Amino acid sequence: MKINLADLFKKPEQSTTVFQIDNNWLRLIQIRELKREKKVSAIKAIEITNLSDEQIALKISGLAAELKINSRSLVLSIPRHQTTTRNLDLPSANPLEIKDMIELQIGKQTPYASDEVIKDYQILGSNAEGYSKVLLVIVHRDIVGRYFKVIESAGLKVQKVSFSSEGLLNWRSLVYRQKIAAEKVQILIEVDYDASDFEVVLNDRLVFGRSISLGFSQFPGQLDLWQKKFIEEVNHSIYAYQNEIIGKEIGKIIISRPRLVGDSLDKELLEKEFGSSVEIIDQFKDIPFTDEGLNSYNNLVRTDLSFAGLLGLGLPVTEHKIDLIPQEHQIGKAVKEKGKDLYLMGILLVFILVAVSGVFLGRMYNKERYLGQLKQRLTEIQDKTKELNNMVRGIETIKDRVYTRGMSLNLLYEVHKAITPEMHLVSMSFDGKETLTLRGQSNEMSEVFSFVNKLEESSYFQNVKIKYATKRKEGDKEITDFEISCPLADKYKVAEKYKL
Repeated sequence: MKINLADLFKKPEQSTTVFQIDNNWLRLIQIRELKREKKVSAIKAIEITNLSDEQIALKISGLAAELKINSRSLVLSIPRHQTTTRNLDLPSANPLEIKDMIELQIGKQTPYASDEVIKDYQILGSNAEGYSKVLLVIVHRDIVGRYFKVIESAGLKVQKVSFSSEGLLNWRSLVYRQKIAAEKVQILIEVDYDASDFEVVLNDRLVFGRSISLGFSQFPGQLDLWQKKFIEEVNHSIYAYQNEIIGKEIGKIIISRPRLVGDSLDKELLEKEFGSSVEIIDQFKDIPFTDEGLNSYNNLVRTDLSFAGLLGLGLPVTEHKIDLIPQEHQIGKAVKEKGKDLYLMGILLVFILVAVSGVFLGRMYNKERYLGQLKQRLTEIQDKTKELNNMVRGIETIKDRVYTRGMSLNLLYEVHKAITPEMHLVSMSFDGKETLTLRGQSNEMSEVFSFVNKLEESSYFQNVKIKYATKRKEGDKEITDFEISCPLADKYKVAEKYKL
């Protein structure tokens, strides 16, 4: 019997698996590395619309057996529409101070307590005044907890929880290598079956993003109608971005398209409507496949599903900056990795000195016991923190209600003074603290701008802005739908006056 020494010492094949789960689909990309080359070895999409979590776990278990999924390189992708992102300007350039400020921002930026969410952030840069721009990503703990439970029920362990939009940024580097001037931004749009991801990139970093609730399959057989809605939603997103980041010219709009979209998008029309150069790229352009991966791609049951973000997470050009893994799993993972290193060291030392092995086992036992104490203490602290957060929210609610008594009537009076008979308000929404939002209709666009000018003259408002103003046909008339944001003047803001 011949033994090939080269085969005996050959480096084992490495693989990375990326899962994404939403309300309707379970998606999977598997990347295998052989001879220092990474290729897509499997693409799977399973409809889970009417399945229970137990049934989804069985599906994942079947995939794990079929694809020999390795838990050591398993990544969970959280879709953009299941997260909350905020662009913050914080008055510090010190990373430790920024970390403390982020903790204080959670209660302001979300309706949840800090222990109810998982968050991570990336410092985008600092200016001469000492302020830092920070991208904050937040996801509710229940969402990640559910996915962990389903995957672990299938016998797998998640090693990293990543942000799908960061994968989209990496995907751009894989398929589009042309340089853009530093003073210009790129816009990335990932078109999916039920939604689209809109991201603004400056200096290879995500500086603004939002989820567009419009997918390619929502208007089957009505391409012109879908494309019209798509243009409207993208223009709204561009307007929202330009309100936050002023003076940065758009250098290129890159659209990732699934196979079903094909050449359906009209590039010339999009460039005309957006006023910028547009590049429409197949999501698998220049992506290397194994024969098995190409076969699984050709056999996909749905061809309107996007895998661009998953590709970017599986074939990272740069290291993922955002990690949304729960803190308790991070602690457990760190302790287990440390314990594994110590265990391997003990195996080597046991052949040298038996006594050292006994000491090592004692240290391991102490570490496990200490970990148990830490987990118990962490549970006690979380319970107390939740009670304190509930008390603080109750106090803030009482203060806000006392201060805002009668405020709604005053705001209603100010709007009544400014509105014209030709305009029709559909809704008025006051958040109880600092912003009044008006939605309505008008016969003329000029009436909307005139209305905004009158509102600016009121002592109650400042920086009144039109969030959007869209024209549409109603019979033989042209109607303008609008939404106006009216931030309160500083002296009327409840949050500033009653800050705890």
